[in-house]
Amino acid sequence: MNLDASRKKVFFIVLLSIGFTIAMYFVINFSLNQQSTTFARLIPEEAYIIILHDVFNETPHNLRNITFNDLKGKFTAQYVMVDGDGTIYEANKDNHETSRIIGKTESPLTGGSHFGWEILSNGTKYYVDSTSGQIINMVNSSEI
Repeated sequence: MNLDASRKKVFFIVLLSIGFTIAMYFVINFSLNQQSTTFARLIPEEAYIIILHDVFNETPHNLRNITFNDLKGKFTAQYVMVDGDGTIYEANKDNHETSRIIGKTESPLTGGSHFGWEILSNGTKYYVDSTSGQIINMVNSSEI
């Protein structure tokens, strides 16, 4: 009788482990499929302000006075994914799906692949990571 009770305990522990593993699979799967709220994504106007600060050395005081209406017509923006080898893909900003290759540039300055904004201003393309706000690449007008 003692052997039968031991088998029931082992069977119960195995079933409990399998159940816990399945439950964790569904929790993790659900978690990974949700939009991330911990990382706010930049909008194109914010990416352009980063360019004004990092490239054109605008002071924070001057940048505070800029409104989004002031920026209208100063740049065009497209959401892209810049691959580690410099291949540029058109991307969907809501779900990060890439659709087609739209260009090629040098590898990102920061390495790796990045989703971000391609900002075209005065004949120069700037690539700004949509999460970190880092400028990951820029292509001068003579190279476009």
